[in-house]
Amino acid sequence: MLAVAGLAADYLSPPALWTMVLPFATVVLLLALRRWALAATVFLLCSWVAIPTAARATFAIQEMRGEPKAFVIDGIPLQSVNVLEDPCGALTAVRLANVDVTTLPVGPGHLINPRWALRESIVTFAELHNLMVVERWEQDHPVNCFVPDDDAR
Repeated sequence: MLAVAGLAADYLSPPALWTMVLPFATVVLLLALRRWALAATVFLLCSWVAIPTAARATFAIQEMRGEPKAFVIDGIPLQSVNVLEDPCGALTAVRLANVDVTTLPVGPGHLINPRWALRESIVTFAELHNLMVVERWEQDHPVNCFVPDDDAR
């Protein structure tokens, strides 16, 4: 019961740093009750561990295949896609031509139509993954956003 309550509190809480306390307090409580397996389960399934781990694993698999792809979700604007589209305001066509974009089968009319907490978890996963793709692209293709100052001439 405590494990479910801890995970529910984690996934149903707003996206803020203080919410990290909820699942980890549950882990500490379960450890105090000597429920080692439940404590490990809550730790591994909490959003602060499971979502970043899934995003990193997906990115690593794509990197091994040599085809990192950014994810988009129909009907949900992702900030990471905005960065991908317009890093400095002028390189949109260059960057999008070099980064494959894949639409996740999520949303109305797709395989999965999540609501509420599951939807937010999928969006967070996509955002983290896309930021890794953007970071890798910027390492491979340095972007110079420097605009020369007219007064310096």
